[in-house]
Amino acid sequence: MTSLSRTAERTLAVETALKLLSGACALLCFLMVQDGIGWGTALVFGATLLIWPLAEVSGLTRPPGLLSFGVVALLLVAVFSRMNRRYLAEPFLEAILLLFLLRLFERKTSREYVQIALLSLGAVVVYALLSVEKLFLAVCLGMGYCASLILMLSAWMRREPGARLSFSDAKRLVSRALGMFLLMLPLCLLFFFVIPRSGRPMFRPQGGMDRSALTGFSERLRLGEVGAIQRTDRLSFRAETGEIAPEFLYWRGVVLSHFSGTGWDVDLREREGGWGRPRGDVPQVRQTILMEPGGHRWLFALDRPISVGLGSAMGLGNGTFWRRAAGTAVRYEAVSTPSPIPGTLSDSAEETFLELPSDYSPAMRDLTEKLTAGISDDRGRMNAVEAHFMRGGYLWSLENLVRGPDALERFVLDVRRGNCEYFASAAAVMLRMANVPARLVGGYRGGDYNRAGGYYSVRERQAHVWVEAWDRGAGCWVRIDPTPTGDAGGGGTSEDPGGWWEFWDFLDYQWSRVFVSYNARTQSEWVSVLGELFRNPRASLRVSSEALLRWGRLGLGFAGLSVAIFVLTLVWKRRRRDPCRSLLERFESLMKRRGIPRRRSVGLEEFVSSLDEPLRGTARLFVLEFEEVWYGGRPLDPERYGRLKRRLDRMDRES
Repeated sequence: MTSLSRTAERTLAVETALKLLSGACALLCFLMVQDGIGWGTALVFGATLLIWPLAEVSGLTRPPGLLSFGVVALLLVAVFSRMNRRYLAEPFLEAILLLFLLRLFERKTSREYVQIALLSLGAVVVYALLSVEKLFLAVCLGMGYCASLILMLSAWMRREPGARLSFSDAKRLVSRALGMFLLMLPLCLLFFFVIPRSGRPMFRPQGGMDRSALTGFSERLRLGEVGAIQRTDRLSFRAETGEIAPEFLYWRGVVLSHFSGTGWDVDLREREGGWGRPRGDVPQVRQTILMEPGGHRWLFALDRPISVGLGSAMGLGNGTFWRRAAGTAVRYEAVSTPSPIPGTLSDSAEETFLELPSDYSPAMRDLTEKLTAGISDDRGRMNAVEAHFMRGGYLWSLENLVRGPDALERFVLDVRRGNCEYFASAAAVMLRMANVPARLVGGYRGGDYNRAGGYYSVRERQAHVWVEAWDRGAGCWVRIDPTPTGDAGGGGTSEDPGGWWEFWDFLDYQWSRVFVSYNARTQSEWVSVLGELFRNPRASLRVSSEALLRWGRLGLGFAGLSVAIFVLTLVWKRRRRDPCRSLLERFESLMKRRGIPRRRSVGLEEFVSSLDEPLRGTARLFVLEFEEVWYGGRPLDPERYGRLKRRLDRMDRES
């Protein structure tokens, strides 16, 4: 590439183009880590992004290099002081970003621009060790392309310091950088799968989760909190399983058994809670759950889960499981049974599930006594309380929810409008007043089934709370859902969006399953399968059909993507070919088909003079006009190109 000498065409200094690309890399870095960056680095990064453009435009005097380096060194000391065995990659990423800012703010030569490109690529590589969200793909592609442009422009700037970039030069530069990037993309994907992610959030404060960042269900439930969750459409988890009848689509999460008068809390005094083991003939449902990153500590599964296959999971004995570290995407297997599980309930556990604050709401107690008068069995009292809410003129609503210490009593007796935690809380309290042990279960109801992928997508708007009551006669917990379904507004029923939503949700699920959930365990599975295949091909064929199908689809997808990139690159290069060379190659191909190939040492006019008539005359007209473009520097405008192409067509017909 050379500088354009014509003054009529607008040009841009190469150094200015490098500054713009460096700013683009800085913005991409900020977008990549905006959800989890440490507050100190975020403050420095944001301030620099605001000050740097002003400094470049106004020509402000930059601080001495030694002072800038000293400030960055102090920040690096603060960053690395937080490093430990479980917090290793995050400080390296913050350090790379600080060094990137140091290079961005200093006066730069071509060498500093090369360092900016390498540091931005290094930030992408380190971040891939931690987490790969959907934004990461766009940032990674943009960063790789910008870095390619910076490296090419830096080489030009080193060779010609005062070079200027014309529009035609920019087009060639962009096309060449794109071609180089597409050719390197398969290698980048291979590198992506060679290095696993740790699956942990970055820049997480030490000593526990940031409580303000938590979403979803926690260890406490106050009236109105689930309504706030139901207002969002954020994806909570996906469950890979067969299609299930809507009446069984309850995803169990947390059990709350202590009622304080204004809300419910987890109470582990009686951890067993009457939960037994199912009989061998009871049908079981297996699910593969992929939870999205968030504040959930509870591991969700279809109601009445028997087991959860996750090493860090802790079973609480009442059909709930939780993990010690929240905030990350997690994948696990779960087994549930749709039928009630028989068990026993000790006297002390009964007392726990019958506890109420002393003298709580005499008005609700009077209503309960009227509803259950003359009913002696537990199941009959459950049906009476449930029927009261289903047929008593109550409405489901998220608007104008009652609050305060007497909110539950006002909901039952006066307002009669609320969402699921109001109905479930009122029903559980009234069952306890009727001497029926009861507790609340928080989770989700329903889900959107994707038939293309065979999984449910469960969103925050489908958060739900229901009641479990102990039936002394049957010796099992019975699920009661007193929330009316007529005006649930997406609060729990299964939907069938279909169409394009199903396709895009399937692609999103594959991204989360293959990329976001890829970790060292998955990598070890790859290595073991490949190792077994090379050591003993026959034995490796005993791998389950499900595993073979999973790895086969992944391998075919990777191979198909590589082939598609290769084909697109060839097509792109063909379309970008020089039209003059294309005309010359076609001319030589026509001559070769007639048995008179042209040797490279023979000029065009000399070659044409050796031809016979009438071909000589037609070929001479083509060659004379072609040489005006090829050697004379005349532009190959559309009119001239069309004329030369028609002469080649005529020669083709004559042959």
